[in-house]
Amino acid sequence: MNEMKDKVVLITGATSGIGFATAMYLAKLGANVVGTARHETDLVTELKKVGARGALLLQADMTQEDEVRNMINETIEAFGQLDCAFNNAGIFIHEASLEEHLTDTWHDVITSNLTSIYLCMKYEINAMRRTEHGGVVINNASVVGHRGSAASGIAYTTAKHGVIGLTRQAAITYATSGIRINAISPGPTLTPATSPGIDLKDSASRAKIGQLNPTEQMVPIETIAATVAFLCSDQAKGINGHDIPIDGGQLAKL
Repeated sequence: MNEMKDKVVLITGATSGIGFATAMYLAKLGANVVGTARHETDLVTELKKVGARGALLLQADMTQEDEVRNMINETIEAFGQLDCAFNNAGIFIHEASLEEHLTDTWHDVITSNLTSIYLCMKYEINAMRRTEHGGVVINNASVVGHRGSAASGIAYTTAKHGVIGLTRQAAITYATSGIRINAISPGPTLTPATSPGIDLKDSASRAKIGQLNPTEQMVPIETIAATVAFLCSDQAKGINGHDIPIDGGQLAKL
C-alpha cells in the first residue's frame, strides 16, 4: 500500500464514523487527504498527526451542486489533481411505513444519499478525465442496497439500491477512460456512534447480531477503511463496476 503515498484522496463526510476512519487510515499511508464536512472541525490537525502528506478540510453540502463543484475546484487548486474519491456522506433516519411516509422526508433521504453521489461523481470524473492516469471512485452503498430490511426504511433502501445501479452504469461508461468506479456495502458497523450499549462478549448480544451477521460480530470500522484503501490502489485495478459487501457473510444468508 506504499503506492498511496502522495495520492490525492477526497472523502465526503470525513469527520465521523466510516468517513473519519477512512481518512485517518489513508493519512497513515501518506496520502494527501481532502475531507468534507458541513461544519468546521480539527480534522486537518488529526490527519497530519498520523502522517498525511497534506490535508485539507472543506465545508460543503453534497446536495448543493454549486458547493460540490467548488469542492472539486478547491481540491485541484490545492493539490493539482484528484486520484481517488470516496463518496461517503449521507443520512439515515428512522422512516415511517410507505403509506404514512412524508413526501418531504422521501426527497430529503433520496437527495442526501443518491443525488448527492451523482453530483459528486459528475465533478470528480470530470476532474479525473483531465489527467493522463485517470482515477478511482468508490461509493458507499449498504447491504440494504441488495435487499430490503426491517431495520431500514423505504427511501433509504431505495437510495442505496440506486447507488449500486449508478456505480455500475458509470463504471461501464468510463471503463476506457482510465477511471475505475466501485461501491462498498457495509453491514452493521462498529463505530463510536453504534458501539455504546453493545457488549460483544455477551452471548445475548452476539446472538442478536448473529441474526444478521453469521460471525456474531459487527464489522470493525477499520475493515471498511482498509477495503476503501485497497480499492483505491493499483492492486485492485482489475475491479471495476462492482459492489463489495463488507458484512461478515450477511448477504450470503437466506
